Amino acid sequence: MKDRKILLIHGYNGVPQVFLWLKEELEKLGYLVVMPELPTQENVRYDIWKNEFEKYKKDLDGELIVVAHSGGNPFIIKYLNENDLGIKLYVGLAGFSDKFVTEGRKDLDDAVESLAPTDEEINNFKNNVDARYAIYSDDDHIIPLEILKKHADNIGAEHLLISGIGHMGKKSNLQTLPQVLEIIGRTSA
Repeated sequence: MKDRKILLIHGYNGVPQVFLWLKEELEKLGYLVVMPELPTQENVRYDIWKNEFEKYKKDLDGELIVVAHSGGNPFIIKYLNENDLGIKLYVGLAGFSDKFVTEGRKDLDDAVESLAPTDEEINNFKNNVDARYAIYSDDDHIIPLEILKKHADNIGAEHLLISGIGHMGKKSNLQTLPQVLEIIGRTSA
């Protein structure tokens, strides 16, 4: 089903390198890839992102595959609660759905507070997305491992722990993540 659209949603620090690679690889496979560039850092707030995201909504009809990184995960959970996007497959990278605190990072804590979904929003997501996967690492320098694991449990996702890939963002310098392509390939066939 090559007519599916793929939405890549970045997190707090913007588009990670691995998303640029994913976009290129997925387009080679014939997918239409939508990759919004949402406000970053101090401007990561649900209401700000929601308003910006509305520009892309018209391109998201039909069966949608979502790959979200970090703060993009709770954002799409909350957004789906308010909008029917027809998400058939979700792959979360370094995702969270519970609040957590990072010492000395009020900016990050404020973003987490703004994005964190309610139990009702989490259940709605779990009940309305057909297939769910959560990819995380044992050396994430931003999100505690127990929060990463709990996110997968909260949304009923299949856990995929990949050791040594960090937070998968800019600091981790992760260039490729073939496991995402494998998941999309086997669930889209």
